[in-house]
Amino acid sequence: MNHALPLRTPEERQAFCEAYFAAVGAKCVYQAEAYREFELPRDVDKELTDRPYYWLWVEQTGQVVPPTVLRLAFTEDAAERENVRLRTEALASPSYQQLSDLEKQFFRPPVSELMTLGSFRFEKLMASVASRGRFASVRPADANAHRTVPWLMVNVRITRRCDLNEQSLWSVGCCLVNRQVVDGFYDAVHRLAMVPCPPRQLLSEARIGLQEAFTAVTQHVERRLRTEPHAWAREAQRRLDDELRQVCTYYQSLLPEVTEEERTILQVERTKKERDVRERYTPRLEVEPVQLALVGLLERI
Repeated sequence: MNHALPLRTPEERQAFCEAYFAAVGAKCVYQAEAYREFELPRDVDKELTDRPYYWLWVEQTGQVVPPTVLRLAFTEDAAERENVRLRTEALASPSYQQLSDLEKQFFRPPVSELMTLGSFRFEKLMASVASRGRFASVRPADANAHRTVPWLMVNVRITRRCDLNEQSLWSVGCCLVNRQVVDGFYDAVHRLAMVPCPPRQLLSEARIGLQEAFTAVTQHVERRLRTEPHAWAREAQRRLDDELRQVCTYYQSLLPEVTEEERTILQVERTKKERDVRERYTPRLEVEPVQLALVGLLERI
């Protein structure tokens, strides 16, 4: 089954941004169709705006500064519409009316930012999500009156790297009570309503340590990788061998027509070319843990 790539539509990007800003405690101060304005807490401001010297000055001088407001448009039509509104409101504001004629010449009204894949603000937001989401500790929202069983969830990025790279994300869970290891852990729990929970609260029920659980997950991933089909690697090796033969044939064809000094230069070029080909085509697996989480589950789950 083919799955649509995430965050490709304006609606998906808007929902993603709304979930992010709600999670970090940013206040939505204005909303319209395909458009939102968020007032940022200071820690979020530092992550999403690229101005470290400004914050250094603020903190060293004890300045009281107004919170930053991000004006985010998710379609071009929304951006154009809101830019007109922002300009109209700015020109009608009392602060603008109080400016001198010279100051008005340099006045620039606020503008919206179009949130597209690859845009500066969206990239900063994704970096913030990656940083904040490296570790989590959560339990079901209705777990107050119930005993929870602690699990370690490890989300692992598998990269099959050659001239044609492919990535996949595996989610593996290890029970910290009985050392059971299961695949597809995130898919099994992501619909549960979760709330943050202190790690020590979850670990009080654990019978094995986090390092032992992480080792169990690592061993499980290694066993699974060994049993996977490796046709992609054999095909990549075949393409590597073909490329190396072509390089060899090309440089061999030049040898009869060059001097001894030129042969030395050709040999250096050939060595470099073969190294570049091997770097590009050699099949290899890269395994990278991208997120860990302590997850408390109710005993009945």
